[in-house]
Amino acid sequence: MKAYIDNNIIIDFEQNTLTKEMLLENVDSTIKMFFYSSAHLQEANEITGLDNEKTENLIKRFNSISNITDNNYLHHEIKTKKIYHLIQNPQTVYNDVTEISFAQTSMKSIVNTINEEQKQLFRDQLGINSKELNNYSAVEVVNHINSKKDLFGGMTMVELIEKAIELHPQNEDFGLHNKISGLFELLDMIGYWKDKYSPKSNYARLWDSSHTYYSSFCDYFISDDKKTRNKAKVAFYLYGINTKVISSKGLE
Repeated sequence: MKAYIDNNIIIDFEQNTLTKEMLLENVDSTIKMFFYSSAHLQEANEITGLDNEKTENLIKRFNSISNITDNNYLHHEIKTKKIYHLIQNPQTVYNDVTEISFAQTSMKSIVNTINEEQKQLFRDQLGINSKELNNYSAVEVVNHINSKKDLFGGMTMVELIEKAIELHPQNEDFGLHNKISGLFELLDMIGYWKDKYSPKSNYARLWDSSHTYYSSFCDYFISDDKKTRNKAKVAFYLYGINTKVISSKGLE
């Protein structure tokens, strides 16, 4: 069995509140490999502090990732839209990620194009009760939103995302990664387990969708973020992915 771990699991591991043995006991004792991706290093790039302090914290994060994953790295190749399993040191991945600084800035600007007021107006127009929606299963969420497709120009959730990709000027390299990212944005706009708004919440959701995408190549996605878990379940249902979403304590 293979498991992909969310960034919050790495942090707990780093703070000595969680061990690999605890994950095996609580989730599945047959897990043989834990994986990480570039999304973990993109999040690590947001670590703040004075130069010496930041360097020290980054080294600590690299070591934590290495220790829990044994450097099992999932690499996404843009052109082929394929995922490859590599053995890679986290610091090497970090160096690659931070070399493309313009991409980080571009990603931040893209996900911040819709403000919170516009999202709330959208929810009001749909007449969707977020609290009620949060009690729905993944299947019920999809069926409920699809039942309102007349408000979306007659398009289902999948069709909405496909249309958005079709209209994007640089869609030739788009794949499942982008579909899941678009779905997370749509679910947040609708109000399903929406993130509490902050200057960084939109960008953080991009990481959540990235972790979800990478985890789709494993048997388990382990996350202690309930909002991410619930959105991931919708994504996996919608795209027919069998990855099981679970917390470090074994909760679904």
